[in-house]
Amino acid sequence: MEDKKLIYAAYGSNLLRERFMVYILGGDLGKRIYQGCSDKTEPEDLGWIKIPHRLYFAKKSELWDNKGVAFLSCFKEKNPEYHAMVRLWKIKESQFREIKSQEGRFYNKTVELGEKEGYKIFTFTGCWEQEIEDPSESYLEVILNGLKEATGWADHEIKTYLARFLKHKT
Repeated sequence: MEDKKLIYAAYGSNLLRERFMVYILGGDLGKRIYQGCSDKTEPEDLGWIKIPHRLYFAKKSELWDNKGVAFLSCFKEKNPEYHAMVRLWKIKESQFREIKSQEGRFYNKTVELGEKEGYKIFTFTGCWEQEIEDPSESYLEVILNGLKEATGWADHEIKTYLARFLKHKT
């Protein structure tokens, strides 16, 4: 049976190709070893788009200094100023399921975000808006590097973008 493809919309640390590839290939990120996907096929980078969901940081992750990690709001965001940027990775459905599993229990909701080039766009998130927690500097640095890699935005543009989603504005 053919393993269909879909587009995974990344918005946190998986914006950065090097970080995302650990979910595909496996590897050691210091605080955790990832098994990777059964199918190691590299993702196809389809660029980035803005989506009508708000980015926010919540929960406390041991992997990121016991600070918050990125999520997308479970509800559509009406104000375009708060639309989140996502990087689009074309991957196999089996890889999507395994990446979601490796992400862990915080990411328990799959959301369909539309279509591109005939492929459905999906992401996963969690509905934790009641547990807002700012991220660690190291986590923000990975996101900043991923945004720079995906969009080509200047550092000040990225910091302005991220600041609107932080509880304690920097």
